[in-house]
Amino acid sequence: MSRPRPWIEAFAPATVSNLGPGFDCLGLALRGPGDRVRARLGEQPGVTIVKVEGDGGKLPRAADKNTAGVAVAELLRRHAPDAGVELEVYKGLPLGSGLGSSGASACAALVAADAALGLGLQPAQLVDLAREGERVACGAAHPDNVAPAILGGVVLIPQLDPLRLIALPSPADLWLAVYTPGCSVSTAEARAVLPAQVPLAATVQQASRLGLLVHALHCGDLALLGEAIVDELVEPCRARLIPGYLDAKAACCEAGALACSISGSGPTTFALAGSRGRAEAMLAILEECFTLAGVPGNGLVDQVGPGARVVSTLLH
Repeated sequence: MSRPRPWIEAFAPATVSNLGPGFDCLGLALRGPGDRVRARLGEQPGVTIVKVEGDGGKLPRAADKNTAGVAVAELLRRHAPDAGVELEVYKGLPLGSGLGSSGASACAALVAADAALGLGLQPAQLVDLAREGERVACGAAHPDNVAPAILGGVVLIPQLDPLRLIALPSPADLWLAVYTPGCSVSTAEARAVLPAQVPLAATVQQASRLGLLVHALHCGDLALLGEAIVDELVEPCRARLIPGYLDAKAACCEAGALACSISGSGPTTFALAGSRGRAEAMLAILEECFTLAGVPGNGLVDQVGPGARVVSTLLH
């Protein structure tokens, strides 16, 4: 008898990465938005992408060029070389937004494929596999989006080889206003504007702020957390790629935001607050500022949430 081939559907959340001084080594998972991917055993070895929806036709359907397909192909290469997997990708996140869209697809695909194959891989193994999808999407296998997308919460990545992940505590009263302006910034473009060298004093300052940020999370001190989320190395270079960003940040800080910065490579901007009501006020400010700059978009108020997980099994 042939093996049953139910569709296993998994969800992976949007992520906010860098968080000020944590360039390429720090990120958090949001509770609400994300991508869904369905996986089932394939009739032929390898990875086949059956459909992609929600991307406006922009993403490649070829498995070796799609982040979800590349990640699952790497899973098969390492753990099930004779198996086949079919995928359906349902995008819930905008492309090129700085919300970890490519990483969410890869993570959801891996969780679904792992369940379909019955492998039972550990979260760190899934993160390492998801990095291969990021290599295709961004040109670098950085884990600051895929790590929180898999583990959930706030994740620090202190080491890449071998990969090391540290889950950090998240204050229950931490809220985020997250706004994606109506413009796009490619990861390649955002990395191209970064300086090749930075002053020693600035590096020391950045390191001390990252230490302060980790301490603030462990203490649950929101004021201290806001003080730590300052980036004088990467943010100034990327700010000019996002119309209206500097005005939006200034307006949020003047109105009492704990902090305001760029998520990942942008253009998504986030502001931190100590209550839902305050975060909603920050969201209104972000919307007004980016609209005045001619790049109105979409935003939400959210909290730190869990990581990727199986959400359903479909027998048809």
